[in-house]
Amino acid sequence: MINMIKKLLVVLSLFVIFLHSTCVNADGFKYVEIFDPKQDKVVKVVQSNPQIQDMITGWITNIEGLYKNNPATDDGYVVRIPLDPNVKVKCKSLNALVSEVYILIPENEPPCYLIFEDENKLLSLPFNGDIDKLSKILNFKLNNN
Repeated sequence: MINMIKKLLVVLSLFVIFLHSTCVNADGFKYVEIFDPKQDKVVKVVQSNPQIQDMITGWITNIEGLYKNNPATDDGYVVRIPLDPNVKVKCKSLNALVSEVYILIPENEPPCYLIFEDENKLLSLPFNGDIDKLSKILNFKLNNN
């Protein structure tokens, strides 16, 4: 009985050490995630880099207007892009410090950004970027055209 308790404690200790070291190492990296609503899962993860950061920053600092269509979709893709450092966006439709951007790419509607203005206010904004350029950088075909 004592041997079993010792083994259990050793296994639990190793498990805690393993989890702790994983969390510490993962904090330094930011990842772009491509989510497929049809499969209900992330289908590709790409480590973010300055090229992606600069491209997205350039796009979101020049947004005009609000998205007119319903952004909810169950097809296409959703790309989550973390921004590090955060980007201050001040334009007609958005005045916020943006830490991550979601790009919705439906199959039959124009793409759009989803950006949290505050902790709980989600804005749907027209996409002004280049899906083909984003696809190439992420090495993933984002549209069916």
